[in-house]
Amino acid sequence: MKLRNLFSFIVLAIGLASCGTDDDFVITPARSISEVIVDDEKLLQDFFATHFYNYEEFENPAEDFDYKIVFDTISGENSDKISILNSESFGFTSVNVTSDIVGAEGDESIDHKVYYIIAREGEGAQPTFADSTFVRYEGTPIEEFSQEGDVFDSATSPVWFNLTTSITGFAHGITGLKAGGEVTENVDGTFEVQDYGVGAIFMPSALAYYQGTTGINAYTPIIFKLDLFAVNEADHDSDGIPSYLEDLNGNGRLLDDNTNEDEEELVNFEIPNFSDPDDDGDGVLTIDEIKINGVIVYNADGTIKFPDTNGDGIPDHLDKETF
Repeated sequence: MKLRNLFSFIVLAIGLASCGTDDDFVITPARSISEVIVDDEKLLQDFFATHFYNYEEFENPAEDFDYKIVFDTISGENSDKISILNSESFGFTSVNVTSDIVGAEGDESIDHKVYYIIAREGEGAQPTFADSTFVRYEGTPIEEFSQEGDVFDSATSPVWFNLTTSITGFAHGITGLKAGGEVTENVDGTFEVQDYGVGAIFMPSALAYYQGTTGINAYTPIIFKLDLFAVNEADHDSDGIPSYLEDLNGNGRLLDDNTNEDEEELVNFEIPNFSDPDDDGDGVLTIDEIKINGVIVYNADGTIKFPDTNGDGIPDHLDKETF
C-alpha cells in the first residue's frame, strides 16, 4: 500500500538526457517548496470553494445510511449547498516542511496546512501523529478528482496502521478524529464498531508524495477519506515514554530526534529516540532513568515528570552526564 511508503516522496527524480548514450542522464532538481505550496494551495482552495460533501446525510442519517463521505460540485440543483470551505466541519492543522525533507534544493522552512473534514467525530480515543490506528481509507489525487474519484490506494477492510510509517499529512490529519465506541458481534461472526470517526484529509504534496509515486504525478495534492475504528497509544521502544512525546524538536516527525546521533553515526547504526530504549546511549535504559524512587511520576496534566539529577535543565534520560 502506497500510504505505508514514508520515503517515496523524498526520492530525487531522474530525467534522462537526449544527448548521446543511454548512460547519459541529468538529475532534475526538485522544485522549491515555496513555489510548489502556492500551486498546491490554489488547487486545494479551488476545490474547497467549488465542492461540498453530503453533510445533510450525516446531520440526519437515514436508517440505511452507510456513513460514506461523497463529494460533489456546487452547480445546478446543488447550487445552494454549503461549500467545504464554509462548512462547520472544516478545519486544519499545520506542519513545518523543510527543503531537505522533500529532497528539494535550498534551505527553506515553510509551514504547510493539512485540511480536514470531521463528518462524524467518533466517541473513543483520539490519536496522536505517532500512534497505531485501525482504519479504513481511500486516497485520490486532487487534480484528477471526480464525483466517483480515481483511487490510487485504499484499504476497503480496516487495517492496523502505524502512523510513524505513513505520509506526514495522513498522520497529522487523522488526529482530528476519534475512534469508535462499543464493539458488537454480529450473528455471522463479524464485528461492528459503533459511532466510529468519519472524515477526510486534504494535504499539499510536500506532506504527501512530493515528487510523485505510482499513480500520482509530482507536486499533486491528495485527498484521503477515512474511517477511524480504534487507537492504540504507541510506545515503540517500550521505554515508558509515549512515542509522540519523543518529538524533541516539535516538528511533528520522529525520525530526526536522536539524542546520541553523533556517537551512532560513528558505528553507522542510528536509532531515533522513539525506537531507542537508551536515548542518550549512556548504558542505562531510558525506562530506568525516568523513574523517581523506582516509579514513573506524572504531572497534573498527565505528562511524565522527568528527573534532572544534576539540575542542568536536561532530563536524565537525555543526559549522558547522569546515569
